[in-house]
Amino acid sequence: MDKKTGFTVAESDRRLIRDHAYVIREALFSCMTDIQVESAVAFARFLNSYGINSDNYWLYLRMIMTNNPWVIDELLHEREPRLLFSTIRPDADLIDAAFQTLYSRHPGEIYPKALEALLGIIENAYFDPDDGYRIRKLTLMDINALGKFLLKSEAQDHPQNRLILDILDRMTHLNEYYQEPDKSVLSKQAFNVRYAYFDSTRNLVDAIPHPLLVHLSDTGKVPPAEDFVELVTKRRERRRDALGRFMKETPEVLATPEVKPNAAIKPDMKPNPSITPEPPQEKSKKPTPAPKKGTTKTPKKPK
Repeated sequence: MDKKTGFTVAESDRRLIRDHAYVIREALFSCMTDIQVESAVAFARFLNSYGINSDNYWLYLRMIMTNNPWVIDELLHEREPRLLFSTIRPDADLIDAAFQTLYSRHPGEIYPKALEALLGIIENAYFDPDDGYRIRKLTLMDINALGKFLLKSEAQDHPQNRLILDILDRMTHLNEYYQEPDKSVLSKQAFNVRYAYFDSTRNLVDAIPHPLLVHLSDTGKVPPAEDFVELVTKRRERRRDALGRFMKETPEVLATPEVKPNAAIKPDMKPNPSITPEPPQEKSKKPTPAPKKGTTKTPKKPK
């Protein structure tokens, strides 16, 4: 194929995608019906095998935003959610998209793996809080959006709590080196949210507005069809090599049960000629004790 023909095909594909953007969006990102979920799961599997890079990471983020557990599990197959975007340099748009997704969901609505992936973006951006502040300025609502996902009833070492508390702890050091009045307010709010979690006499509502802390369960998680669920489940159980390709499965060798030599042969079983039965052992007769001296009686003669 010459360059001209290849360029023409590429342009026609772009025009085709633009003209049918609504249909493609409904097939990949809506996840409102079982058919849409199946399409999104298949595309997520393709993205997982293709790998994340600086050109397609927005597709990964958009699939995370679907909040569908089947799609996210296929997208993150054998990947650590927290490190999904660790190879992507954070910019203002990426950080803002992560915070916007946290705003749009109440506690309990976001799928845990999706929440961990979003928190990984924020953790990477504000590992040095002053550098992250230069990329994108924080607000009080950003800190509240983080704190509302703390689980007050769970221990500190809970994975979700530990990750959020680490991020808030970084933000408390926001005003140490480059002091500004706005940074001082933000660092104080991060400290108040952490303190509300650790203090047993306080609740999160003492630091975060109550409407943000309302727990809602996500009832819109549509599963795919049953036959597709069975296919995906079997596929996840198969082993893969280092490149992510499925490994050939070898049939298991059935082990034959051992036959004990002394096992009794039932009437309906044929005797095994390879097993030689042991000869029956004769019972040993007890020796007759010899009579003691002086105790031998002479038999009487008949009259």
